[in-house]
Amino acid sequence: MASRFISWQKRNRLGFGGGIALLALITALGLSTLFAPAGTGEALRVTVESGSTAKEIAAKLREVGIVRNPAAFVLAARWYGKTGALKAGTYELAPSMTMREIILKLSAGQVVNTAARVTIPEGTTLPQIGRIFEQHGLFTQAEFLSAAESISLPYEYLAHVPGNTLRRLEGYLFPDTYEFSPGTTPELVIRTMLARFDAVVTPLFAVSPKRQQFNLHQIVTMASIVEREAVKAKERPRIAGVFYNRLRRGMLLQSCATVQFVIGRTGKLYYVDLEVESPYNTYIHAGLPPGPIASPGLASLKAALKPEDTPYFFFVARGDGSHIFSRTYAEHRVAIRSATGR
Repeated sequence: MASRFISWQKRNRLGFGGGIALLALITALGLSTLFAPAGTGEALRVTVESGSTAKEIAAKLREVGIVRNPAAFVLAARWYGKTGALKAGTYELAPSMTMREIILKLSAGQVVNTAARVTIPEGTTLPQIGRIFEQHGLFTQAEFLSAAESISLPYEYLAHVPGNTLRRLEGYLFPDTYEFSPGTTPELVIRTMLARFDAVVTPLFAVSPKRQQFNLHQIVTMASIVEREAVKAKERPRIAGVFYNRLRRGMLLQSCATVQFVIGRTGKLYYVDLEVESPYNTYIHAGLPPGPIASPGLASLKAALKPEDTPYFFFVARGDGSHIFSRTYAEHRVAIRSATGR
């Protein structure tokens, strides 16, 4: 019964004239109008713009069917002393909610999380990453790629990126799941992903014996090749070991993944593809390519930093994604026939 009467404090807060007017309107409308839900129906997401008045909010809620009577909403906001306390944001509201529930939710700022949850898979390239963000509606792929080339960054290891790399930040945007709010800029995304890379990778590199032979850029490049070559997780350290063995002996890496990076497609390669002129083509150029060919995940980075000590110099893929490893080219030829039937 207490809710049926206005306390002296509430009347005093509203002001004598305002309190009388409010009482008159409540009498005319009836308390059931103030407190009753608008009806039934599914919850909706409603955005309250910054600077909106209670009257403007009421009109929007009426428009989407959350409240029946905008005037009653304004009165209810005054009744609870929340007229100037309704906060901007996106809310989940339903027609089945009472005026009290709606007003208290808006005044408490209980907004829904509108951040885009974006997952960047291991092995994606910069253009693919840009396309993913474009699909989430944050910005275009072109805006992302432009920012990646022009952005100024404080990380010392980026100074080791050679001038002949195809894309400066290829391999350095750490694959993970991120949350970004609408309106996030490509620059903020790039800084966030690089900060994640820095937090995860540089401590591992700092304690790795490989740092005596290779700089971080070379490690990330090796890891990216392992990422694109390996399918089975347990094979990553062994594949890394094979490539390090070939480097040590002065052999061409002959990684199909580097050729796929050059021609811009995955799948079957033809002999003509292996002859495409590019510093990234490890079938015709010795050593590591100028830079990473994708963003390696943590497992591939760990494999590049701590490869398996293996006697193998060759491998060929089976149909299930696993590989047959060989010590000599003669063994490798036999493995190819076994794996492919040729």
